[in-house]
Amino acid sequence: MRKKQIDREIILLLTTTLITVAVWIGFEVYRAYTKVSLPEGLEQYLTPIDPVLSTGVLEKLEKRI
Repeated sequence: MRKKQIDREIILLLTTTLITVAVWIGFEVYRAYTKVSLPEGLEQYLTPIDPVLSTGVLEKLEKRI
């Protein structure tokens, strides 16, 4: 009787694993088809900014407040 119980557990584990892998692959395929591509000319907005703070700009901000 113990042998049948082990066989059922293995079949259940394999079935669950197969379903999980199938859903995972389906989700990845769906993501690949619905992926949004970046529009042309976007690279100009992705350039890094200057890390040095301009004191003139900070003074202008203080005067606005």
